Amino acid sequence: MKWYEVELEIPILGKNFETVQSTDLETAKMIALIKTESQYNVSRDKIFITKIKEVNL
Repeated sequence: MKWYEVELEIPILGKNFETVQSTDLETAKMIALIKTESQYNVSRDKIFITKIKEVNL
């Protein structure tokens, strides 16, 4: 599994960064969306992914 850093934009709240472990890029996006959605109680359709990159930890 690889580590990904996902940058998300939440209207009014600003930017958020999530570091997630996943097998691929699309799964990493979904994990980050779910984590951010539950953490900030914001609907998934109001969260925008601005950047995602693989990181070596």
